[in-house]
Amino acid sequence: MKPTALLLLVGVATVTLAADTNLTHAANGAGIPQPTAADTYSVTDAGRTIAVPEGMVYIPAGDFTFGAGPTARTVRLDGYAIGRFDVTNAEYKAFLDATGATHYPPYWAQGLYPAGKANHPVVYVSLTDAAAYCTWVSARTGWTVKIPTAEQWEKAARGPQGYLYPWGNTPDTTYVDGVLATKYNFNAVIAVDCLKNQPKRLVTYDREQSPFHGRQTTVDRIAAYDRAGQATYLEVGPTGAVRGWVNHDTWTGFIYTDLFTALNNAGGNTSAVGSYEAGKSGYGCYDMAGNVWNWCDTTILSTNGAERGKTVNEIRGGSWYANGNSCRSVGIGEGRAASGAYNTVGFRIVMMPAG
Repeated sequence: MKPTALLLLVGVATVTLAADTNLTHAANGAGIPQPTAADTYSVTDAGRTIAVPEGMVYIPAGDFTFGAGPTARTVRLDGYAIGRFDVTNAEYKAFLDATGATHYPPYWAQGLYPAGKANHPVVYVSLTDAAAYCTWVSARTGWTVKIPTAEQWEKAARGPQGYLYPWGNTPDTTYVDGVLATKYNFNAVIAVDCLKNQPKRLVTYDREQSPFHGRQTTVDRIAAYDRAGQATYLEVGPTGAVRGWVNHDTWTGFIYTDLFTALNNAGGNTSAVGSYEAGKSGYGCYDMAGNVWNWCDTTILSTNGAERGKTVNEIRGGSWYANGNSCRSVGIGEGRAASGAYNTVGFRIVMMPAG
């Protein structure tokens, strides 16, 4: 599709500017087109020229190492295109508007996502709803559009070098003299922000089951208490490890405060897609570590988190809530029920070329 030209008269000269037809823009300035836009760019793979939709990254056919350690294995995949970014609030709203659906994410108000978050990843979208989005894009574009399998997601995240994180084999995060240097959005980002910018803000432990329910403290004295009452105060270590984040036994720590509840009700501490240029994968995919987990069209027996021991759909990449170890490009046994919608889980899509 060609952009509409806009004519501006400047003095006696006529200047022609191309109209911006993008739905929104990533934090790095890249345009995010309408989900069903027809514009493409060309790549060559194994002698074939393939027209790839704008906003997608092409992953060439070939072998890659899936997993790490003794269970790692070689997997061969055909070529495919995957979202350069997670699906954003603006893109998801375009889908809901076009289909007349009204099951909005709970942090939206009256069918509108929060102001200033058009280019943030949508969350609270079940795998079922994400698949419906794919079906809609498929019908409008003629491409086969799906949620990625765990293998497709991992190959795109690890890049041609097969790294354990999109940029390398270590988290590469430091916290020195009050400055957090990181290539991705995870729980240290919000912890540092709160401790630096609002340390004396009053907060309340708000989980009714907690023996600390209703107790007030300040941000810099938030603690995760063990059953004996021993406190681990909120702090961030030199490699970005967060202490005092949570103790599920006593429903204490940062995530069991009204501050976290308010943050969560606003859609969480997501960042605009494309905010971490140094965190993109070798193939050019952004936010595959942190920000939001991505749904995968692969079921696993979960070995991690509250779903441990359940057959669920795998999620990949970690989130704004997760610790750094959870944000690796390899699977960590984390999954969710496909019918559920979660504050830290979003999605990106894959598109398979015709022919």
